[in-house]
Amino acid sequence: MNQYKNLKLHADGTTLTVSLNRPQVMNAISPDLMDDLAALCDELQETPDIHAVILTGHGKGFSSGLDLNIFMQLLADWTQDDLRGMIRRWQETFNKLEALPQITIAAVNGVCIGAGVEMILACDFRIASSRASLALPEVKFGILPDLGGITRLTRLVGPAWAKEVILRARNVSAMEALRIGLVNRVADPGDVPGIARNWAQQFAKLPFKALAHSKKLINATFDTQLAQALKAAEYAQLQLVGSEEFGAAIAQMMQERMAAVAPDSEG
Repeated sequence: MNQYKNLKLHADGTTLTVSLNRPQVMNAISPDLMDDLAALCDELQETPDIHAVILTGHGKGFSSGLDLNIFMQLLADWTQDDLRGMIRRWQETFNKLEALPQITIAAVNGVCIGAGVEMILACDFRIASSRASLALPEVKFGILPDLGGITRLTRLVGPAWAKEVILRARNVSAMEALRIGLVNRVADPGDVPGIARNWAQQFAKLPFKALAHSKKLINATFDTQLAQALKAAEYAQLQLVGSEEFGAAIAQMMQERMAAVAPDSEG
């Protein structure tokens, strides 16, 4: 795979671990980092031998949010067109992350703020360190989460909890995040990487096409009427039933069933 300045990549079989690599600023989100993430997502769309992606932060935390230098630029000389262009590019980057055919697991290894939270919300699963804290503090600065965080958080935890997190702009502990459904699992800090790898290995054992189609349909649920969803499921199923993976799985199941009912040769 290509190398990226702001991302550290480590491939292990069908699993790719991606670490945000700006530890000197607690992996603050910068334009260059987002460009790297967008390019990686494009590359992963064409990399079917990778079945799971673990996204984490290099160093002591996941991400401290938007790089403060960006705010300085906004205040200095950016136009509304500049801001509009950046917002749209970054929204599309997180859309690409969400749309990956691979299963994506965010291993939240510490502080995760603002755009960092919006990033993990675009992943399929979130495993958090017990020391992690999460926040969408934008309203404190007179702005709002504009990269999909409002919509994705509301879909994930419901409007009442989304308002609690966004409108109160307070830090949410890992355990509270687990209670409201913002994260899937909380573990001791040293266990988070291993749990993420274990989940990725479990997904690697399942038929990749079935996972990818199922994920796509789940992601489209909120934007699709039932009739459209049923047609999309029908189309995907027709593709899967004709696949080699399905044929091999059925053959394996039949062999196991025959072995189970075969008479004991010693009886």
